[in-house]
Amino acid sequence: MGLFNSQEDIERKEKLKKLEDKRVAMAQRMAREGFAPEKMLFAQMENGGFTAICRFDGRFWLVVSPGFGTDDEYVFESCDAPDYTVQQVNVKPEGMGGIFGFGKKGETGVEFIIHRENGEDARLPLIAGRNNWLECQLSKNPLLKTQRRRGNANLVWDFKPLDLSTIEYAMRAAERYFSGK
Repeated sequence: MGLFNSQEDIERKEKLKKLEDKRVAMAQRMAREGFAPEKMLFAQMENGGFTAICRFDGRFWLVVSPGFGTDDEYVFESCDAPDYTVQQVNVKPEGMGGIFGFGKKGETGVEFIIHRENGEDARLPLIAGRNNWLECQLSKNPLLKTQRRRGNANLVWDFKPLDLSTIEYAMRAAERYFSGK
C-alpha cells in the first residue's frame, strides 16, 4: 500500500465524501427555496461540524451541520426572535501557557446557547484558544455553493482561528445576528 492508501485514509476520504454529499444536497435544496442570506457567521464545533447563524427575510436562522463521520443531517431552523443565553468562558493558562509544548494555553470568550423549540440546545462557541470561526458574504459562503468542493474538502477547513485580536469582533457580530440590528 502507498503512503496515502492506508485503511484509515480510505475511511477518512469516504467520510469526507459523505459529508460533502450532504452539504451539496442541502445547498441545492436551499437554492431551490431561495435561501440567500447576505451574511452568515459560523463556529466550528468539537465534533468537526459547525453551528451557523444568520438573518434572512427578517427572521433568525440557525444551521447545525453534521459532525465528521456521523450519520446526522443538516438542521435548518428559523424563528422571529431567538431564545438564547450567553455563557462566559475563561480558562487560565497552565504552566508556560502552551509555549514550547509546556502547559496549556488559556481560553477566553463566550458560548451562545440557543434554546430550540424541540427542547434541545444548540451551541455557538466563540472562544479564543479553542475553536475556529468564519463570517462571510453570500458570494463567498462555502455552505451555500451548489458545486462540489475540490477533493471533498470539509467546510470547516475554511474557518480561521479565533484569537484575542478577533474575539471581540466575533462576539459583537454574533450579537448583531441575535438582535437583528
